[in-house]
Amino acid sequence: MFNQERWINWMVRFRQRSFIQILHRTLIALFPLILVGSFSWLLYENLLSTNGFLGSVLHVADWLPFRQFWRALFMDMTRVTVGWTAPFACLVSAVLTTKYYHKENPIAGVAAIVCYTLIFVHGVQGNSDIIEMKYYSAAWLIIGVLVGYVVGRMFVRLGRSATFMDFAEPNSAIIKTVLKNLKPFIILVGSAFVLHFLFALYRQFGLDGIVSQWIGSTLDRNSNYFLNITLSVVNTILVWLGFAEPLSATSQVYSNEMAANLGYALTHKTAWGIPYPFTPSSLYTGFAVFGGVGLTLALIIAVLWSSRSHYYRQVSRWSMAPGFFNIGLPILFGAQVFCNPVYLLPFVVLPVVNIILGSCLIFIHAFPPLVYPVPNGTPGILTPFIATGGNWIAFIFTMVLLVIDVILYIPFVKLVEKVEARAREDLKGDSTNENH
Repeated sequence: MFNQERWINWMVRFRQRSFIQILHRTLIALFPLILVGSFSWLLYENLLSTNGFLGSVLHVADWLPFRQFWRALFMDMTRVTVGWTAPFACLVSAVLTTKYYHKENPIAGVAAIVCYTLIFVHGVQGNSDIIEMKYYSAAWLIIGVLVGYVVGRMFVRLGRSATFMDFAEPNSAIIKTVLKNLKPFIILVGSAFVLHFLFALYRQFGLDGIVSQWIGSTLDRNSNYFLNITLSVVNTILVWLGFAEPLSATSQVYSNEMAANLGYALTHKTAWGIPYPFTPSSLYTGFAVFGGVGLTLALIIAVLWSSRSHYYRQVSRWSMAPGFFNIGLPILFGAQVFCNPVYLLPFVVLPVVNIILGSCLIFIHAFPPLVYPVPNGTPGILTPFIATGGNWIAFIFTMVLLVIDVILYIPFVKLVEKVEARAREDLKGDSTNENH
């Protein structure tokens, strides 16, 4: 029998673990960066791109002068914000770790960002002037936080507290403190260089390409329904763990099937009867990413509808515009969804439920399969309508799905607030005991 109090107590204890506290504080600290980067991403990828949804609807290319120039500017903004999420998370995590253990040290932040960048920097195809940036994006958030946590713990163990806030202290004393932090700094950078060496070997001998080809050859077969569900579950679990971008396999591996479907539909002037009606890409992008991975648009609406927290409602309002166009990062950071056990069940299960319900209606011919391509950044709630060639039953069904998702998210939003209230009570109790 489900015992809510027992689960709440377990979740409170889980939240009180040092790494989880630092992870969630890091998410909060990075929310402004992610929010600005998400709006910039929305502008350059959706509005200013010729194959973006807003760009196509508003015919931006026809009336906006210097469109490519503006797009390049916002692309640069996106690169230095969400494109550098992992190193920034590493820096913040390291500083928070030293603060958590009462040995605050900004030098740990410098060491952390140096270590993370050094581990993954490697010129593409031998060109040292071109750096592959995928390892620095939000997709590698959890790795950045982990590296920062390890660096912070090392400075806590071997370093000396250095706040640099006492401007009355002479420079000679500050330099003395810095020199006492050289040992952990050198050890960490040396360890990062060893990892950099191993990663360089991995890239230099093309092992990354071999791994990608092996994964592709394993998955590159006629899709089956069980595989579709498995890919969806794996994808959402990885995002929940801190890999904040969806797996590319679901959209790239089955390109032959997608091309065959589209060719059939264009030749026969209908989507009925296509050879592969249940491809992973069509089912996943059509029914499982309203607002982004984990149905974040439903979470945003659920928070606005049911949350009593002014903070969470404000975060959701800021997250609504990006979330509507399938950029779910702001709510994932602002609501600390990553590694939050309360959200794991709806985050993973609801997309699967949507896929099953959607495929059932396709199976009974309530509406045709999703076959036609949609522009980048198309709102998730419009994807089935466009991909079916404008079928209104598909649109109505999508709206019903969204309402169901919102309703099912609401109990978990309320449970999060209960867990946080219990955590605050425990914290006050600990403070009272310390004062006595």
